[in-house]
Amino acid sequence: MTKLQMFLGSAIATGSAMISGVANAALDGAAVTALETEVLADVATASGSGFTVFTVVIATTVGFALLSKFINKGANG
Repeated sequence: MTKLQMFLGSAIATGSAMISGVANAALDGAAVTALETEVLADVATASGSGFTVFTVVIATTVGFALLSKFINKGANG
Protein backbone atom coordinates (compact mmCIF):
# COMPACT_ATOMS: atom_id res chain seq x y z
CA MET A 1 0.00 0.00 0.00
CA THR A 2 1.50 3.33 -1.05
CA LYS A 3 1.69 6.42 1.09
CA LEU A 4 -0.91 8.12 -1.08
CA GLN A 5 -3.35 5.27 -0.55
CA MET A 6 -2.68 5.36 3.20
CA PHE A 7 -3.29 9.13 3.34
CA LEU A 8 -6.48 8.89 1.32
CA GLY A 9 -7.67 5.96 3.45
CA SER A 10 -6.94 7.97 6.58
CA ALA A 11 -8.87 10.96 5.24
CA ILE A 12 -11.83 8.80 4.29
CA ALA A 13 -11.84 7.02 7.65
CA THR A 14 -11.59 10.29 9.56
CA GLY A 15 -14.30 11.87 7.43
CA SER A 16 -16.60 8.87 7.84
CA ALA A 17 -16.15 8.89 11.60
CA MET A 18 -16.84 12.61 11.81
CA ILE A 19 -19.86 12.42 9.51
CA SER A 20 -21.36 9.48 11.39
CA GLY A 21 -20.93 11.43 14.62
CA VAL A 22 -23.03 14.30 13.33
CA ALA A 23 -25.36 12.35 11.04
CA ASN A 24 -28.45 12.80 13.21
CA ALA A 25 -27.78 16.41 14.12
CA ALA A 26 -27.23 19.62 12.25
CA LEU A 27 -23.75 19.95 10.78
CA ASP A 28 -21.36 21.17 13.42
CA GLY A 29 -19.21 24.00 12.07
CA ALA A 30 -16.15 22.90 14.04
CA ALA A 31 -16.46 19.32 12.73
CA VAL A 32 -16.73 20.54 9.16
CA THR A 33 -13.72 22.82 9.59
CA ALA A 34 -11.70 19.99 11.17
CA LEU A 35 -12.61 17.67 8.30
CA GLU A 36 -11.70 20.31 5.74
CA THR A 37 -8.35 20.89 7.43
CA GLU A 38 -7.62 17.15 7.51
CA VAL A 39 -8.51 16.64 3.85
CA LEU A 40 -6.50 19.66 2.70
CA ALA A 41 -3.46 18.45 4.64
CA ASP A 42 -3.76 15.02 3.02
CA VAL A 43 -4.18 16.56 -0.43
CA ALA A 44 -1.10 18.73 0.10
CA THR A 45 0.94 15.70 1.17
CA ALA A 46 -0.27 13.63 -1.78
CA SER A 47 0.43 16.48 -4.18
CA GLY A 48 3.94 16.93 -2.79
CA SER A 49 4.59 13.21 -3.10
CA GLY A 50 3.35 13.24 -6.69
CA PHE A 51 5.70 16.07 -7.62
CA THR A 52 8.58 14.24 -5.95
CA VAL A 53 7.91 11.11 -7.99
CA PHE A 54 7.55 13.17 -11.16
CA THR A 55 10.90 14.91 -10.48
CA VAL A 56 12.69 11.60 -9.93
CA VAL A 57 11.26 10.13 -13.13
CA ILE A 58 12.27 13.16 -15.20
CA ALA A 59 15.77 13.24 -13.65
CA THR A 60 16.22 9.53 -14.31
CA THR A 61 15.10 9.91 -17.92
CA VAL A 62 17.49 12.80 -18.53
CA GLY A 63 20.31 10.94 -16.76
CA PHE A 64 19.90 7.84 -18.90
CA ALA A 65 19.72 9.95 -22.07
CA LEU A 66 22.99 11.68 -21.17
CA LEU A 67 24.60 8.36 -20.25
CA SER A 68 23.50 6.89 -23.58
CA LYS A 69 25.03 9.83 -25.49
CA PHE A 70 28.25 9.48 -23.50
CA ILE A 71 28.48 5.75 -24.26
CA ASN A 72 27.75 6.32 -27.96
CA LYS A 73 30.42 9.04 -28.17
CA GLY A 74 32.94 6.68 -26.59
CA ALA A 75 31.99 3.79 -28.86
CA ASN A 76 32.09 5.88 -32.03
CA GLY A 77 35.28 7.74 -31.13
